Amino acid sequence: MQYVKIELTQGNINNDHLYLSSVIEFFPENSVGGANIESQADTLLEVHSGINEPVLTDIAGDKKIFRKRSWVKEFFKVHGLKAGDSVIIEHTESNRYHVYPARA
Repeated sequence: MQYVKIELTQGNINNDHLYLSSVIEFFPENSVGGANIESQADTLLEVHSGINEPVLTDIAGDKKIFRKRSWVKEFFKVHGLKAGDSVIIEHTESNRYHVYPARA
């Protein structure tokens, strides 16, 4: 198993997304798509956040964020996350990833 840690910014909180640019090499190259849904990547990632059903998404290549991000707002809210907190993204198998708050 492998994992990366991302520190949340106020922009993440305000816009309900996770910046992946600092850890983009952690994900398969073919999971990064273009700027819009019409240029979605060939490989979708299965993202588990523990609050809803897993999400199948690629990474929007222009912004370096998970394209589907409706789950992120709820994830931040449930865990009371704010700017300066950190999130762990763990690669568990194949194209499956688990996202959870880093504990101090």
